[in-house]
Amino acid sequence: MSEEERTLVDKSESSSFEDLASAAAQEIEEAKIAEAAAAEKERATETKPDEWQDVLGSGALLKKILKPGKDDSRPNRGDICRISYELKIRDSGHIVEKRDQVKIYLGDNELLQGLDLALTLMHEGEENLLQLAPRFAYGETGLKPGESLGLVGELDGPKYEGPVIDPETWLEVRLELHDWNEEPEHETLPIAERMEIGTRRRARGNWWYGRGEPTLAVQLYRRALDVLDESEGGITDPTPSGQLAPTSEALKALLEERLRVHNNMAAAQLKAGAYEAALQAVTRVLQCQPDNAKALYRKSRILSAMGRNSEALEAARAAAAAAPDDSGTKKELQRCEQRANRDRSVERRLAKRMLGTTDQPKGSASPDKKPSRAKMLVWGSLLLSLLVGVASVLVYRYKMQH
Repeated sequence: MSEEERTLVDKSESSSFEDLASAAAQEIEEAKIAEAAAAEKERATETKPDEWQDVLGSGALLKKILKPGKDDSRPNRGDICRISYELKIRDSGHIVEKRDQVKIYLGDNELLQGLDLALTLMHEGEENLLQLAPRFAYGETGLKPGESLGLVGELDGPKYEGPVIDPETWLEVRLELHDWNEEPEHETLPIAERMEIGTRRRARGNWWYGRGEPTLAVQLYRRALDVLDESEGGITDPTPSGQLAPTSEALKALLEERLRVHNNMAAAQLKAGAYEAALQAVTRVLQCQPDNAKALYRKSRILSAMGRNSEALEAARAAAAAAPDDSGTKKELQRCEQRANRDRSVERRLAKRMLGTTDQPKGSASPDKKPSRAKMLVWGSLLLSLLVGVASVLVYRYKMQH
């Protein structure tokens, strides 16, 4: 059975499903962080600075304080942290990546999850040595030579060069939190800076999507949309004709970036099974760019997953018309046409069964067809001969008795 033929369950019965799930996940994460922070505070008087601490109590995230920081100076989610770190394979000591004085938005999944979590428990000026279990590092996917490291702030970052990091590989990290600041209100930032932040979040979301983590990708895309939104500039809604109202080149570029994010988010939501949310995302793109082939292609895939095959075929035809030389749109159109042909064939068979006009194999008689005249004469002659024979026997027995 092909992917298109499987019965798929939409995990988003309403468009708010994903928001609720994301909020619930964030609440759980924050509760775990608070619990870990409280436990760490209780252990602080018992643990020496140079001893390993089991941060989560599961052995999956170990921390050794190399340099204490300032008391009561921990950052919160969304704060901008200035950090330095060196990431190694624990057993071999091979350096995976090294960054100095880099700024990250805490809680945005711009780092490996183990680093993001560790930073929420660090104080300003603190330096630690960490050991990360695979689930807090590169997970089940691992990392192979030539794959992107997805470095923060770099769209075309370096590729990994080193031994394969498999699902069993532990990492060791030297991490320092230099300082941190609260995230400013987006409306106060110049367009160029907002563009830079939105683009880096999209790039990191793409990295998580490529690693088979659509939920983490969606979180990055949502954060990108937060900073790319610009309603006062007249780019939130298109004109009735579907065209954008005249505006500055900078705002146009901001809109283009926002539409790219919506398009990518739709792909991630589709992969996560949030079909209604994905459909809304591509609809926003098509409101401003009705001939966006990528959005039309994804709309077709989303509608197919929802079982709305006739609408999917319409979107696939529009995508193929918008990008006639694109192999992906051609294949999608072929898939939709094949599904349409199968659907029509099934409908015809059902109609014939309901009307009692199911085709009969050649040579077989229809159950409703009357017998021919010749056959009736033959059967009549046989029946008459039988009756004459029975009558003759009865007459003979009667004469013998009398």
